[in-house]
Amino acid sequence: MTFYEALERMTQEAVELLFRYARAVPEERLRWRPAEHARSVIEILEENAILPYALCLVLQERPAQPDSALWQRAAQLAGSLDTVDACEQACRKGTAELMQQIRELDPNDLLRQSVMMPWGKAMSLFEIAYDHYWNLTYHLGQIAYIQLLYGDREFH
Repeated sequence: MTFYEALERMTQEAVELLFRYARAVPEERLRWRPAEHARSVIEILEENAILPYALCLVLQERPAQPDSALWQRAAQLAGSLDTVDACEQACRKGTAELMQQIRELDPNDLLRQSVMMPWGKAMSLFEIAYDHYWNLTYHLGQIAYIQLLYGDREFH
């Protein structure tokens, strides 16, 4: 199995898990925030739907300076994200596009080339390739924790 095949498999599995857990959240809890500054499940899903589009833009443009408008442009590409279904559809489409772009990267450039992320950190193409997977798994844990907070102790 190649690096690209492994990354794609892991990322697709993470998408599956994220939305399986999100679909187990009752409708009345999707917009519930467990604390004042915490995010809701739907807000977490929105981020995971937008991120692959943002990473695609980063890979296409290879910015040398932070681009504060990148997230807004990615959100426009993702479209309306007001439901779990809409977030899932956008996430799956964006993930497919991102995986295609990653497969086209020269393996020799993965650690040699870096780009500037919107938050001002330089990341290698290797780190960018893994960022969507990492973000999906990080937020899967948040959704599972939100479920625990309202009493759902099931493995989904």
